Amino acid sequence: MSWSQASLAPLHERQFRLLFLGQAISVVGTLLSVVALPFAVLSIGGSATDIGIVEAAYLVPLAAMLLFGGVWADRLPRRLVMLVADLVRAAAQVGVATLLLTGQARIWHLVLLQVAMGAGEAFFRPAYFGLLPQIVPAHHLQQANALNGLVASGSITVGSIGGGLLVAAVGPGWAIGIDAITYLASAVFLGLMQPLARVQRTAGQRLIADLRAGWTEFRSHRWLWVMVVGAAAFLFATQAPYSVLGPVVTQEFYEGARTWGFMAAALGVGQIAGGLLALRWRPRRPLLVVAAGLSLSALPPALLAVHAPTPALLAAAVILGVEWGLYHPFWMTALQQRIAPEMLSRVSSYDYLGSLAIFPLGLAVAGPLGDGFGVSATLVAAAVAAVVISGVLVSTRGVRELRRIDDGCEAVPQAEG
Repeated sequence: MSWSQASLAPLHERQFRLLFLGQAISVVGTLLSVVALPFAVLSIGGSATDIGIVEAAYLVPLAAMLLFGGVWADRLPRRLVMLVADLVRAAAQVGVATLLLTGQARIWHLVLLQVAMGAGEAFFRPAYFGLLPQIVPAHHLQQANALNGLVASGSITVGSIGGGLLVAAVGPGWAIGIDAITYLASAVFLGLMQPLARVQRTAGQRLIADLRAGWTEFRSHRWLWVMVVGAAAFLFATQAPYSVLGPVVTQEFYEGARTWGFMAAALGVGQIAGGLLALRWRPRRPLLVVAAGLSLSALPPALLAVHAPTPALLAAAVILGVEWGLYHPFWMTALQQRIAPEMLSRVSSYDYLGSLAIFPLGLAVAGPLGDGFGVSATLVAAAVAAVVISGVLVSTRGVRELRRIDDGCEAVPQAEG
């Protein structure tokens, strides 16, 4: 089998093709919404602090419900859990778009509807993570994860450019309305997938016992929990200030939503390059690659802090995108190959929850920190934090020395949930 054939092998599986297509459409809408939401807040008189509050309103229920989402994704058919979550999120985005387009939106409306969005994601993501290794052979998992990362990256590029232009032309309400339609499209593709057998689980086990079993598995892997702690610190100290203060800087010193959208699109271009590289490159120590590359996250906030020229901002976003394009397949494959199928959704929920644990706090305090210490100083501190966190992760033996599992490894059982 040629390299190109091996890279595309997961697409020969009908179930994966349907999942792949549905997510490709959905991610475009998500990126439209990501670009539009901060400017929706600003368009109704909100401030940087309000942006942080609205974004935190998505993350708080996500964090609160993730563990339960992981348990139910290990108990119920995962395809069904994902389908219902898509319908919930479509309804929430219809509400946001309607309020914005009719001029009735208030900050508290956006907060409440973002709560519904976060709850939907809390059930969707663990189910999705557990579903993939059940519909793709184990020796094609990295390619499947890379393909999903590639389509997400391409969607980031399209969605970010489209979001920036759409917001600039007609306002954020239309962009968020399109996101609602893409969630419905994802639900249709999930409905076309064939029902599959559930993953086996201990009969009669209670919810708390399921949660405890997932926690025991999670903490038994040092490389896993160390990377999760590092991700939590990074999201709090680097990503949160960048997400909240970036739109403020581009609104004041650049071209507002247009520049912010093109920066996100440049990140997507870099992710495409990283995803293409991940289809072929299988480093002996994949977590060392992603931990060291985390230091590249310092570039965009540092350049925004000094009001660098737009081409420099776009170049930094492309460079960072290559790292993110590698991070997704390397990290997901490491978990999917090392965690038992019947535990995977629960362990992934601990992974996701741990990573997001203090991100809402970071979003909530980024605006006040920018007001108190200055936007540029806060962004510089965010850049320094990225370098420090990367250094700590690289110095951790379990992360640095985790080795890849070769293609000849035993396949994950093809049960389905």
